[in-house]
Amino acid sequence: MKGKRKERCDGVRTREAILVAAEEEFAERGFAAASTRAICARAGANNALVNRYYGTKENLYKIVAKRLFGDLGAPLANLDANVDSEEAWRAAVREWVEDMLFMTLPRAVPQRRCAALFRHEVTHPTKFHDEFKRDFGDPVAHALERLVAMATEDRQEISLWVSTIWAQVSVYALADPVWHAAFRPKGVSAEEWAARVRDHICDDVFARLKFKGAERVTAP
Repeated sequence: MKGKRKERCDGVRTREAILVAAEEEFAERGFAAASTRAICARAGANNALVNRYYGTKENLYKIVAKRLFGDLGAPLANLDANVDSEEAWRAAVREWVEDMLFMTLPRAVPQRRCAALFRHEVTHPTKFHDEFKRDFGDPVAHALERLVAMATEDRQEISLWVSTIWAQVSVYALADPVWHAAFRPKGVSAEEWAARVRDHICDDVFARLKFKGAERVTAP
């Protein structure tokens, strides 16, 4: 029995090591350039174990994407659920912007991998792109749309605000570290600059949009 328990524990650790290694490989190299051999080398695992535990590279990629996009995107997709006041609305908008910006910071490892995978999917879309957009991207975008709709009923204005906010945070999500350094003044840390960008975006939103009530929103 002890031997079987040890084998199960070793299997769990190995599967997790492969997933972490796959996150790193796919985030750094993208789907096409990544290889299961390199993933196993990172994980310190036998090459055959990827097939044993996860099947094909395509299946492993989908599992990694779901883990990164799904786990990190789910809180954003539900930010509007409990908004019942202007204070709660402002906090939700601020959290949406902050989470999207702060995922690129050096200290936020899973978030940074998520941003890198997002960057690869935008610049070199895989055959899973539409599926990822439907399952992970659209719910996050719709949450922002519903938040904006709490301040205006004009559909064109809602679309304009959503696209404008998305564009601003995407500049950081899609940029590599060299551009990140170029965006901020010398002597300002990445964390401090992300906070200032967040405040700049939110101050503009709150100056031009006023909360009118969550009950006016119809979900997209």
